[in-house]
Amino acid sequence: MLHYAKMFKSLGLALTTRSLRGRLMLGYYAVAVIMLAVSLFFVGELRTLEARVMLGQRASDLFDTVLGIRRFERNYFLHGQPADQVENARYVAAARELLTVHRDSFRAIAAEDKLVALDHLLLAYREKMEAYVAADAAQRGLLEPQVRELGKGLVELAQQMAVSERQQVQSTLGTLRVLLLGMIGALALFVIGLGRALSRQVVQPLKEIEAGVEAIRADRRANLVLASKDREIRSTVDAINHLLQEIELRQRSLMRSERLAALGTMLSGVAHELNNPLSNISTSCQILQEELGESDVMTIRRYLEQIDQQTERARHIVRTLLDFSRDRGFTRQPVPLRALVEQTVGFVREPVPAKRAVRLEIPEDLVVYADAQRLQQVFVNLICNALEAGGQKARIVIGARQIQGAPLPSGLAWGSGCKRSDVQTEISVSDDGPGIAPEILPRIFDPFFTTKEVGHGMGLGLFVVYEIIEEHGGCIAVESAPGVGTTFRIRLPQKAAQP
Repeated sequence: MLHYAKMFKSLGLALTTRSLRGRLMLGYYAVAVIMLAVSLFFVGELRTLEARVMLGQRASDLFDTVLGIRRFERNYFLHGQPADQVENARYVAAARELLTVHRDSFRAIAAEDKLVALDHLLLAYREKMEAYVAADAAQRGLLEPQVRELGKGLVELAQQMAVSERQQVQSTLGTLRVLLLGMIGALALFVIGLGRALSRQVVQPLKEIEAGVEAIRADRRANLVLASKDREIRSTVDAINHLLQEIELRQRSLMRSERLAALGTMLSGVAHELNNPLSNISTSCQILQEELGESDVMTIRRYLEQIDQQTERARHIVRTLLDFSRDRGFTRQPVPLRALVEQTVGFVREPVPAKRAVRLEIPEDLVVYADAQRLQQVFVNLICNALEAGGQKARIVIGARQIQGAPLPSGLAWGSGCKRSDVQTEISVSDDGPGIAPEILPRIFDPFFTTKEVGHGMGLGLFVVYEIIEEHGGCIAVESAPGVGTTFRIRLPQKAAQP
């Protein structure tokens, strides 16, 4: 009783809670209740069948007793032995006793009038047999056919009862067999239907989660949205969204750290770039001071215009540096690619000035739809890596072209963004450095992977490059071999990716 109380308590809990666990429990208890009901039903049917079998046994006993009556009757008629007559009488008494004791049971297989007729036949048979025993030889010749006729009637009635009972048992077995098969089929269909329903309840939300994660991966959605009311699904969605938020925070932190590292790299270049306009301003001011009161107005105006131009140039350099260092959201806009790359090259200062090491093969009118700050960080990282790897003799070529539906070069592992067939901009950054070893090549975009000595890099540069390109809906690949050099190929969509 305690077990059933717990079961129904759990069933009530399953009905009042909206959860997959509750539905599974409800399905389990539904199957258990149905199986219990079916089991009880078949237990009752088996008891009925058992009663039928017992009744059939009694009918068979009655029939065998009647056959015993006829056997000893025949023996007595043939041999005239008194023992055969005694056995015949004993079998008649046994038949009447069976008919009397099990009268109610026999009513299930024969009508009352047949039972009465059988009882009368037994009495008549006994009287005729007793008369035959007491008669002389002449009378026996007349009574023997009568006894045989009565015996034949007994056999026919007993046989009818036995056959009727066998037919009823067979009918009961057939009905039970049909019910059993029907119950098994119905239960199987119910279990299959229940399993499919529960499977849909579990699989459908999982498919929606999969689709949501794919949408997030494709940058069509910032978080996972699922309209399920199941507690487990809601908890899973909340956990995934929390994980996405944490990943976003960590990624922003990594991007900020790498941008600060790139900013440090650019500072020396900025100092050099600022030195030229400041020198020009200083020279113009010294000339004006020396020629104060001697120069004409036009000469003074010319030197003042130069000071203004160089001041504006220095202001532009500082503004560009501030734009690069400022932490802001991801925004795409048309960006003149050549001007952006020229500006970036001017800020990069390595042992060999980047302006002398980098050659641009970018059309003047080529415009990309991108976030200028992030794209500038891509070029800073790629140029600095090439200069560090190639040393003072490094030569870098940065090219770009617009393509449409061009096949991807074989042998390169491209990201999923490059599978689109719309207009794209392909950018290549090539160097003639020592190249990358084949065993290292598959790992260069992994976070924190670096071949530099400890303290000379965190291994985030190319990882950040990869993330920025993916953020733009594009892709990046690399081809390299030792002693040949390295080429990074970037493809960016010409327009914003449609959600």
